[in-house]
Amino acid sequence: MTPMEACQMLVDADLSQRQYEVIRQYNKKFFPCYTRVQKAKRECYPPPESCTITSTSAEVQLQPLMDVTVRRLAEYLEEVLTASALNDQERENLTLLSKWGCDGSQQTQFKQKFENDTLSDANLFQSCFVPLKLICGEKVIWENPTPSSPRFCRLIRFRYIKESPEVINEEIFYINNAINSLTPTVINLAGAKFIVKYIFTMTMVDGKVCNAATGTTSTSRCYICGATSKDFNKLDYRNEINSEATAFGLSVLHARIRLLESILHLAYKLPVKKYRERKTEEEKQLEKERKEDIQTKFRKQLGLLVDMPKTNFGNTNDGNTSRRFFSDPKIASDITGISYNLIYRLKVILEAISSGHLIDPEKYDRYGLETARLYVDLYPWHPMTPTMHKVLLHGAVIIKKSLLPIGQLSEEAAEARNKHFRSYRIDFARKFSRESCNQDILNKFLLTSDPFLSSKRSDVKKRKLDKLLPETIDMLLPAIPNPQQSSDEENISDENI
Repeated sequence: MTPMEACQMLVDADLSQRQYEVIRQYNKKFFPCYTRVQKAKRECYPPPESCTITSTSAEVQLQPLMDVTVRRLAEYLEEVLTASALNDQERENLTLLSKWGCDGSQQTQFKQKFENDTLSDANLFQSCFVPLKLICGEKVIWENPTPSSPRFCRLIRFRYIKESPEVINEEIFYINNAINSLTPTVINLAGAKFIVKYIFTMTMVDGKVCNAATGTTSTSRCYICGATSKDFNKLDYRNEINSEATAFGLSVLHARIRLLESILHLAYKLPVKKYRERKTEEEKQLEKERKEDIQTKFRKQLGLLVDMPKTNFGNTNDGNTSRRFFSDPKIASDITGISYNLIYRLKVILEAISSGHLIDPEKYDRYGLETARLYVDLYPWHPMTPTMHKVLLHGAVIIKKSLLPIGQLSEEAAEARNKHFRSYRIDFARKFSRESCNQDILNKFLLTSDPFLSSKRSDVKKRKLDKLLPETIDMLLPAIPNPQQSSDEENISDENI
């Protein structure tokens, strides 16, 4: 086994140094010593001088990070790049398309002393990016096989600081400056020179980031058109759209969760049919009993915990809960009392925007508007939520302006990295020093998202995708084959097909 193969095994099995050394004891001739594995690990990292580590933060300069990302990707694609029919001009005009975003989360407080007593590690704010596609004009050289997975999600920096509009805007300004300062990366393979430039799109964001970036102070206001909850059900009332705000995408994961919550909260209010009007004590009790009844039925019939608080942060409404909810609209309708047709149509829309395929904006706009009209006809007393308003009424504009299929631009990878941060900090970082701890976390992020190792990983289960609904298929654009793409790519990895 080569040191790089051993490094691959460490990533695949999520092994610590101690675990690897225990395994090596049983066959020292086969497994290389850990010192050689460490040397292989360093090939996955940018130069040490490009990293800045403090007790409250860790970051990598974007230019060296992009250089090492492209270099490692080129090593994996060496046969494709050298055997391709690209001429000299095309080799010097490659473009790497990537998505990026920032997000805050709550973390466990460690028993480590800060130099300043006002500092805390209870909150984390991080920025990351995911490479999506390497192209040359219309030719696709490489495409990320799992754009919503954290496998290729590269950390730029993290800070122990509470998420706020000021922090968000500061981060956006900082990262945008770094992106604008990027220079193309030059790669030499088999005597040929390849030059890669970069295009970024900021779509790995949630509602808080979108509101902060657009200066929207109210959570009940649409950050795209400025409409408020009192206007959401007025389908003929259309404000002027902020075209810059449509670049944030649809935040597919959060859209899925918020649509689940909108159905649940609507169902709780069905007995009283009041939105924000003053309620009597009897009506409040009816609403409370209705909520408890719905939660009990979901737990007994589907094993789902809906709208229940979790320890330390958030609640049980997550992406998996939403998928289970919308997977069977009939049961969801029977339990909640909400129209089956409405839940089914929302399922179709969610399936389309998360499919990763190109969507026909005109068909989507027509279907979304029909769904909005159905909602208003059935529940005129309860306005749509900002997320439902955005997905149904602005979705077509966002899809039309997106750089890639909207499903490939989701923020799911960044959300998964918040969970990874917790586990890396506990299981793979030194605890005697905050600086050393942050260094180990950063290294683990860089190693697990290395393009060369991630492309070769063997732990990705091939799951047969559920058949798309007929309404979803009708909404998609036909796939356009790419005759220019090198057939040699098939010989390298099935994951890139």
